[in-house]
Amino acid sequence: MAMRYAVWLVRLIYTAWMVPAGLNHFIPLFPQYPGDNALSNGVFTALLDSGLFTLVKAVELIAGLMLLFGFRVPLALVMVLPVSFTVWYWDTELQGWWTVSAVYGWAVLGCNLFLLYAYRDCCRLMFDGWMDPQAARAGTARRGDAA
Repeated sequence: MAMRYAVWLVRLIYTAWMVPAGLNHFIPLFPQYPGDNALSNGVFTALLDSGLFTLVKAVELIAGLMLLFGFRVPLALVMVLPVSFTVWYWDTELQGWWTVSAVYGWAVLGCNLFLLYAYRDCCRLMFDGWMDPQAARAGTARRGDAA
């Protein structure tokens, strides 16, 4: 029972980061932070100039809303995983491993990985076994199953 409450709490915390961060790109709510040094500022500028920053923010917003409303939560978590890794990399490697920003990066990635682990049973069937290609076309049992 405690795990259920922990999952809800982490989902709300993660959503509280993703929805405002994604929405801020489309409707300015607060100033966008470009970074403290040349590397982090360069990555930020490259994302903006290439248009990928808009995609990142759209994924954050959509996945955050999916988590908030409980719609296809495992899909939302997998969808936002590349964004979480990018945020972690930008906050730790580019901003500095011993900065306040690094704590934020670890928190974002940690929330995503914790929730993916919590919802692991939803994806278990994908890894349950290999299907014989000819049986897949015929719609019959998987390889190794009794006929």
